[in-house]
Amino acid sequence: MALKNTLIIGALLVSFVAPGVTEGQVNKPSPRFRYKKLESAENTRPYATPGVFDYDAQVFAPLEFTDGKEKKPNDGFYFSLDKAYTSVSKATRIGEASDTIQTGSTYIQGSRYDFGWFSDNDDGWGFTYQVSDGIYYTAGQDSSVANPMIVDMNVSTFEINRMFRQALSEGGYFEPYMGVRYMHIGDNTIEDTNQTVGTDATVNRFKQNVTNDGFGFQAGGKYNSRRGRWRTTIDGSIATVYNQQRYFATDITNSSTGPQGISETYQSDQSFVPILDGQYEIAYNISRDISIRLGVQAIYSWAGIARANTETTNLNPNSIFGAGGAPTGFFDDSHLSAGFLYGIEWRR
Repeated sequence: MALKNTLIIGALLVSFVAPGVTEGQVNKPSPRFRYKKLESAENTRPYATPGVFDYDAQVFAPLEFTDGKEKKPNDGFYFSLDKAYTSVSKATRIGEASDTIQTGSTYIQGSRYDFGWFSDNDDGWGFTYQVSDGIYYTAGQDSSVANPMIVDMNVSTFEINRMFRQALSEGGYFEPYMGVRYMHIGDNTIEDTNQTVGTDATVNRFKQNVTNDGFGFQAGGKYNSRRGRWRTTIDGSIATVYNQQRYFATDITNSSTGPQGISETYQSDQSFVPILDGQYEIAYNISRDISIRLGVQAIYSWAGIARANTETTNLNPNSIFGAGGAPTGFFDDSHLSAGFLYGIEWRR
């Protein structure tokens, strides 16, 4: 009986003492031992700036205004996702005797990701990645062409920018930035045609792969103006990238009586490409942290872009079945991408 009473009394003491110990550990920063040295409690606090990581996660909290007209820009992290519907320049057709035919433009779709953060000192870092691709047909408008040329096009950019923010006396904010930019433009073409090699009827697949990969520097700025739940943004930048151009073409022939034949052509070159990038958007805050966006964008490179030759196989000098002339390889061209953006953003 004495042992039982002793155990009951000990359990009661532990139950009273434990909450006090736990409370001291949770609510107060405590020192720690390191290398047999006692550190002060001040040195054990978080390293991150409170303005960056103190987000309360109430994404649908009501929108609040600082002076009844403008909402103060957010500090900390931001992220936006846009879908892009873009008109892009088609690759040019160059046939016999270097006859050049412009083929207009086509629409492709893609996505744009924009994320980064601003500190409470009105500076920060921004990252932007945009990619669009699509397929179109060329040299196939005539009904006599059984297998038209298929062109798969890809356009993408990636940016890293150091950003700054300045409030303007007339209202709104100006955000100059500078950084680095990567650009990629690529064409892949496939066309199947019936050819005659000697006395054999063969099927030939003519393929081209042309890529542009440029890396360089850019500078620009954004103007943001807020009125109530609405925000308008004008963004413009200029960049110069060092572009590595690569061109590859091949003919693959198959016949029922002979072996498969492969003929390949490869060329490369370099160029400096100037780029102008402009964007206008309107955003509407549906809550404190969530907004929907709509905008337009245009990116123009006026020289130094290599494109595929989309002339049909029998007239394309880059094919062994092309009519006359030396292979043209790739050529320098301009490029324009212009279209619409729509999406959603968090805490911009």
